[in-house]
Amino acid sequence: MAPKRSYLFVPAISEKMMGNAVSSEADSVIFDLEDAVAINEKEIARDRAKNYLLNHPPQKDVLIRINDFTTEFWRNDIKCAVESGAKGIIVPKAESGTNMKVICQNVLELLEKTGRKNFSFEVLPLIETASGVHFSYEIANSHYLIPRLVFGSIDYSLDIDCELTDGGEELYYARSQIVNASRAAGIGSPVDAVYPDLSNEEGLKKEAVRARISGFKSKLAIHPKQLHVIHEVFTPDEKILDEAREIVKAFEEAEQKGSASISVRNKLVDYPVYKKAKGLLQYSVL
Repeated sequence: MAPKRSYLFVPAISEKMMGNAVSSEADSVIFDLEDAVAINEKEIARDRAKNYLLNHPPQKDVLIRINDFTTEFWRNDIKCAVESGAKGIIVPKAESGTNMKVICQNVLELLEKTGRKNFSFEVLPLIETASGVHFSYEIANSHYLIPRLVFGSIDYSLDIDCELTDGGEELYYARSQIVNASRAAGIGSPVDAVYPDLSNEEGLKKEAVRARISGFKSKLAIHPKQLHVIHEVFTPDEKILDEAREIVKAFEEAEQKGSASISVRNKLVDYPVYKKAKGLLQYSVL
């Protein structure tokens, strides 16, 4: 399966926008029932998201961002996601493992009722508060339906009352915590936050590079025009892939002969280096 480098947000209120998002180059799409939808349009958006997915089964993963756990909407949002055949849900304001367990149990019950219990379904917690960052390991480790965490830098900066800067130093701690928690919990690498300035392609690229260096393997997008930069940053170039192929081939041949420590291009290759190279080869299918 090809790795996911991009997750494109689209308001669920517009069928046209949902269609455009699904037909875009995004690896995954998120139909948004939360921030992009006014309170008095929540039910309308939910119905439109469900109808769209039932009438236009997508060829890529579509997730639904539900409303947060403190609202009256989240249960019906999950019901919409399960019944429509969505790949999963994004859970905003994820702040505790206890709440995530309740949400995941609700998902499991609905999957069983709809006959989807044997289908793969993802629950992605969106970490966007100080509490979420603090309890990120607990959240990441709370249920097997959680394959990765997602970072929400804008709401996080508002919560801790910091300034978002071009250099991004104010987010180093949160990003590191989320990456470390993901690794400690044994789940996949997290998804980085949106970059809100659609006119600043260079700024997007710099932020994506910072996220990749920190250990993120994908990024949220708010417009299709951001996708090519995100994909460029999170896709290893052919030179790196060629070296990874060489490492994997040489190491596997050496392993057959009883050696687990070799030199490739004058660099030491042992099991950790081999495993990293092997992981890079998943990008060969893109």
